[in-house]
Amino acid sequence: MLKHVISDSALLKSLAGSDEYNTFVYSEPVKIKCKIEFAKKIHNSQKACRQTYPARMFCYEDVKLNDIVIYHDNNYKIIQVNSYKDFDGNTMFYEVFMI
Repeated sequence: MLKHVISDSALLKSLAGSDEYNTFVYSEPVKIKCKIEFAKKIHNSQKACRQTYPARMFCYEDVKLNDIVIYHDNNYKIIQVNSYKDFDGNTMFYEVFMI
């Protein structure tokens, strides 16, 4: 369905577990085909102005919460995953929200 749109590539580091200090341990990066769209948000406060770049990604690979996507040398943490299925119940693609 989205084969003509998914033209980017990124690296996916899957969450492998946690170590004895309860810090996340990730697997080696794997190259995936995807399409990433960015939105720029500016947070103004009295002390500082901060910019965040939330992103939405479409891909065919199974991704999970707290995985890391590396795109143009920036790390993005996955905060939401939506899977879209066809009428037969097969997953067509994933819509992933990152920050």
